[in-house]
Amino acid sequence: MGDKPVIEGTRGVLVWCGLGTPTSRGFCAGALVGVAAYALGMPKQCFTEEGELRPFKGVSKDPHATYTHFLAVPVAAAVVAGLCT
Repeated sequence: MGDKPVIEGTRGVLVWCGLGTPTSRGFCAGALVGVAAYALGMPKQCFTEEGELRPFKGVSKDPHATYTHFLAVPVAAAVVAGLCT
């Protein structure tokens, strides 16, 4: 028989799954959080009824402006997962 690598601990499981680097873990975390945000309907509050992106409230006086952006949550999750794991 051949020598099969032994999986030990969380780090070994992550490497076995292809998540051995912080970049790959961050990408996967961002993708999963993005899918969850989409499933929960987060993009609805970021776009107008015509399908245009709402302006950012910090720089716009538009009454329909918002502080949320449809990419802010997944990007933040990816950065946290990449830096903290």
